[in-house]
Amino acid sequence: MKLFAQQYVPRFFVVFFILASHLSKVWAEEYIPPTEIPPENSERASLIAELNENSTPEQKKVAYLAELALLTSSADTQVAQVELLEGKITQLLKSQDNDSELSAALGSAISFRSSFYTDQLAKLSLFSRRGNRIMDRAVKQAPFDLGARLQRGISCANMPAFLRRARYAVEDLELVQQQIGGKYGEEFNAFVEFYLAQAYSRNKQAEKARSLWTKLAGSETNWAQKSRQALEKL
Repeated sequence: MKLFAQQYVPRFFVVFFILASHLSKVWAEEYIPPTEIPPENSERASLIAELNENSTPEQKKVAYLAELALLTSSADTQVAQVELLEGKITQLLKSQDNDSELSAALGSAISFRSSFYTDQLAKLSLFSRRGNRIMDRAVKQAPFDLGARLQRGISCANMPAFLRRARYAVEDLELVQQQIGGKYGEEFNAFVEFYLAQAYSRNKQAEKARSLWTKLAGSETNWAQKSRQALEKL
């Protein structure tokens, strides 16, 4: 009986150690949902206007993410506004340097700045490469942070096909779609699917793009009209 006990105890601890290691890995790989921001630009503008010197870092983060969404979706955005937002995010990151979603947002803003220099290839290349490096680093640092994945996915989906970033958009947005689904509501899901379709289109997956845009075109979301327009150009 003594011999059995001596053999059993080490085996028990080996099994326990393996199980604990597995559970630790599972816990460590839990996906972090993205920060929620208002879906409408009017609501985003109100959120930004509410910021003041007493705003917390978390309030600033939400407002800056909302501002990035506002600027990237507006046809009237000026490059100076993007540069100003970059400065605010950079300042906030000094106290939130482990926030991968915020880091990815900075990379997204810098990459977006390249869209103002489509006739100046040197600047376009400079800002897109710089932004991409920051986003890639953020995702590598926290691959299970869906906020970082979403920022990189949307940014890469908007990039010209010749920059060859569409595959990252497909990878990131498919993951966000799979992990979140309809948890954030129909509008958020439509938002992700619209840009996933755009990523498919630029990644030479035209039929997948057509299927998603056709689905959205028949929906009652704010992305229906944009999807119909995208189908006409496909």
